[in-house]
Amino acid sequence: MSRPGTLLRIEFIKARKRSALWITLGVFILFTVVTVLPGLMRALQGGGPGPPFALPWIWRGVLQPPMNVGPFFLAAAMILLFAPEFGWKTARQNVIDGLAKEHLFFGKLITFALLLAAFFVVPIVTGFAASIISPDPTGTFARGPEFNHIFGYALVLCLWGSIGFLLAATIRASGGALGIMFLYFLVENMVTSIIPVWNPAMERYVNFLPTRLFGTLTRTEFHYPDALALANEQRAAMGQPLLEFPEHWAVVASVLAYVALCLGVAFATMRKRDL
Repeated sequence: MSRPGTLLRIEFIKARKRSALWITLGVFILFTVVTVLPGLMRALQGGGPGPPFALPWIWRGVLQPPMNVGPFFLAAAMILLFAPEFGWKTARQNVIDGLAKEHLFFGKLITFALLLAAFFVVPIVTGFAASIISPDPTGTFARGPEFNHIFGYALVLCLWGSIGFLLAATIRASGGALGIMFLYFLVENMVTSIIPVWNPAMERYVNFLPTRLFGTLTRTEFHYPDALALANEQRAAMGQPLLEFPEHWAVVASVLAYVALCLGVAFATMRKRDL
């Protein structure tokens, strides 16, 4: 068996017995399905105001709830699957049995990629299935804004999944890693709310911190020009400043840079620290 195949088999053997992983994934699937049901029921009962409950319009409502919580479910699943291996000494045993530390890292990278794919596919399949059941006429799978929204969902999964990967590799305890992840989210949100008030010139830099990038990518106004125009029209009527977002390419580049940084630090940590 090839080395990637061996690593995949080892990770599968570990994962299939981890009830915490399957519970986390199961809860996310249930959450995704439940959030789609109200729109589907309205469509089955004759619909209502707003766009049809069908492709491509369906993605705005179907993706938004999982996009807000899915990245944290993914990060939690990664931590629950990875971090306990250090306490249980299974990571050390793998090395004793002949795997290099680099192989252990790439095995977890395979796990990360598979988890990422699973959490990404769940809303896509749910939305597609709902559009088939819905009596509303179906159009094309997605247009430009919907593809941006779908790609944005993949980006936030990568962002928080890689943060979970890093915390699992460095903290090496699931409870501590989960606690630090949510504490970081709360603290950064508080800090980024204060900094622009203290120094408005810092706002442009604050926008590229992880939680701000997450907030930007989860705004429908960032992906849909009509939603941005409507929001700014309402804000202008109330005398509020208009919504402005960083350039799309800058957001994408920043997220990918954070992902590379997290995975790079995790790799260096696993190489240098004892298991």
